[in-house]
Amino acid sequence: MKIGVVGIGRVGLPFAAVCSKHFDTIGIDISESIVQAVNHWDSFAEPEVEKYIRAYNLKASTNFKLLSDRDLVFFFVGSQTPGLGYSSKKLLASMEMAAPYIREKQVLVISTTIPPGELSSAIIPRLESIGILSKSKGLGYSPAMIALGSAINDFEKPNYIMIGESNKYVGDIVEKFWRVIAGEHVPIFRSSIANIALAKYTLNIALVMKISLMSLVTELCEKQSGDVDVIASIFKAEPRIAGTGMFRGGLGYGGTCFPVDVEAIRHECDRLGVPTSLLDAVTELNEWQVERSVAIVKSFRKKKISVLGLTYKANTSIVEASQGLEIARRLSEEGLDVTVYDPEGMPSAKTVLGDMVTYARSLTEAISESDVIFVAVDWPEFKDLKESDFNPSQIVIDPWRLFKGRPLPSKYYGFGIGGKL
Repeated sequence: MKIGVVGIGRVGLPFAAVCSKHFDTIGIDISESIVQAVNHWDSFAEPEVEKYIRAYNLKASTNFKLLSDRDLVFFFVGSQTPGLGYSSKKLLASMEMAAPYIREKQVLVISTTIPPGELSSAIIPRLESIGILSKSKGLGYSPAMIALGSAINDFEKPNYIMIGESNKYVGDIVEKFWRVIAGEHVPIFRSSIANIALAKYTLNIALVMKISLMSLVTELCEKQSGDVDVIASIFKAEPRIAGTGMFRGGLGYGGTCFPVDVEAIRHECDRLGVPTSLLDAVTELNEWQVERSVAIVKSFRKKKISVLGLTYKANTSIVEASQGLEIARRLSEEGLDVTVYDPEGMPSAKTVLGDMVTYARSLTEAISESDVIFVAVDWPEFKDLKESDFNPSQIVIDPWRLFKGRPLPSKYYGFGIGGKL
């Protein structure tokens, strides 16, 4: 089976890298710089990607004609659009570019997140009008349910797989593909493309609500002498609350998926006349994590602040909607002297923060002269800091409780631990 992957960005590239381990795979992208980076084995922030590209010789090109001999063609073209959440415009543009090279034997699979409402109103009619559906064996929708920072592992060892299919043949071929990648025992859910599109939205909204719930519980624990880690462990034992991945108190959500998912579903609700009060509450609570973090730092009336972590999560270089970055910005705007450090996110953060902050060259440099150290992201290397790296005059504010139980010489304040703030 030969695989083509159109769109080899943040999600498409890890997917293509995994495909190359099992299949003859070509990555196609309109960006010459991305193609050159792949073909020259550049380093990538996403863990394991460079190793897979080297080991399995993934090739990339800007030439859509190379899709003509592929059995399966996956589309991972970005669909995020400010103000709408998602839009199908870029996806449709890429499929139009691919259309002249699609052959009868091929199956097309969209893995880009697509708005359910646009399926019948825009995507299907447009694909029919350019003849790409009649030329191929049919259309599938298999959205990526992965997290940046662990994409390779998530593609290879998914908890489940969703396949939307325009016909049974499409579903059979896509399931056969995933069985090679993920094995025989992973659950696979097959249904209409519309059902799978709605499921993708629903799942991410549920994850956002889970994160926001734990943000609320974290603050309640601080005010009522609780311990959020104990509460979370009890939640995990409750079978009616499925899954345990988001039950961890700390800061709120960010990145390129969850905020856009909330925006997208709100747009869809507005279009359909459905109340959005629940989504408004989720967004408000998430934004409040930044507000309260800034207020806590300011309450100590110190001048020099270090913010450790600028990406929206560990093991990625993505800073979009990062709460750590926003906290650093807000503290600087309040007139504080802010130093920042992140293992992967510094170049991207500089394009946002500019000269508002000082950029430390190392972790130890970031904290050496600071009065207050705010640990915004749970990067593993932050936890490796030794007690001797701190001094008694410093204040450590630790939303993720990386140093919980450690004999730090500094004053220590972990989010979610009662009586500490």
